[in-house]
Amino acid sequence: MHVVRRGLLRSAALACALIAVAALALPAGAQGGANYVAKQVHLVNDNGRLFASNIKLNRFDELKLDAQERVLDQQEGAGVAVVVTNQRIVVYGVLSGWRSMDRLPNEQIESIMAEDYAGLIVTSTRMLNFNGETGVFAERKRTIAR
Repeated sequence: MHVVRRGLLRSAALACALIAVAALALPAGAQGGANYVAKQVHLVNDNGRLFASNIKLNRFDELKLDAQERVLDQQEGAGVAVVVTNQRIVVYGVLSGWRSMDRLPNEQIESIMAEDYAGLIVTSTRMLNFNGETGVFAERKRTIAR
């Protein structure tokens, strides 16, 4: 009887240990049920030149700026980066590279956000979102308050 009970206790202890090790091996976000996106994009300013460091594809992609163009603001997510210049809105997706849209005349940037694979830019005239996985913009015009 003692031999059977010790065998069951060892089996139960081994099962608990295996479950604990498996839980520790999961990324932090996966343990809580949330979607965890590992950091895959960093913006790097190197002597006035702006690069996207793409960890996933193991490369650096430079953002080419025009002669009179300057960076006004930037944000990074895990798989996307948003850069606003005095001439355009530029985004970087981990799988798509750099994409840009010209700024409209007199368009004011109200907010920019980058999180996970999503970029969101709200301006005085429109809302833009960008998917860092597919490399696609969506645009919606805003009504102008009077």
